[in-house]
Amino acid sequence: MSDAAPESPAGSVPPIVLVHGFADTAATWDPLVPLLDRATEVHRWDLPGHGSRIDADEEQLSRDAAVAELARRGAALGAPVQLVGHSLGGYLALALAIRHPDLVRSLCLISSGPGFRDAEARAKWNRYMDRIAERAGMAPSTAGLGHQPDSYVMDHLREISCPLLQVLGAEDTRYAAGAAYLRRVFPDSRLVTIPGAGHHPQVTHPALVAVALLDREPCL
Repeated sequence: MSDAAPESPAGSVPPIVLVHGFADTAATWDPLVPLLDRATEVHRWDLPGHGSRIDADEEQLSRDAAVAELARRGAALGAPVQLVGHSLGGYLALALAIRHPDLVRSLCLISSGPGFRDAEARAKWNRYMDRIAERAGMAPSTAGLGHQPDSYVMDHLREISCPLLQVLGAEDTRYAAGAAYLRRVFPDSRLVTIPGAGHHPQVTHPALVAVALLDREPCL
């Protein structure tokens, strides 16, 4: 397979919505977007508390608020989208696909996972989000966007019926277990491992990620 992203006839690929991870910005997609917008519309924006929206109100800084915003933005596009989420963005994308399946044509998770069912594991993760926010110089309340308040996503995973693609860096060991779990839950899904990539394959290996996204009909 060539490393170059495949060309697609104009209008043949549904719009793509890109959702970045915690402590990143929409700029994380810069290497990938030029390879995707040859084929379709590409939409991206900063999540609340990030980048151009660093001063977001505290009520916007939760999973449920972020999913509600994704739903509004997706509905405004007028057609089901290909939803691509990196890290936290993937977790939010899963929640959106569960709550608003009519908005999601297909789903791609990059270096992501479904969260935790165990309350102690969620509490440990939430403390990890707090530390990341502190190290990144972000307002403490911003960590709420990455907190997992419950096991909602894990509990409702099997309600997702759209095509699922996972893209994982071969060196991203933190998310390997989550990717394997999703493969068991969705045996018809696809997992693409990017050799030499870590947690941000869309940055380090954008051509290979683009091929994974575009080299199917329907896309993903």
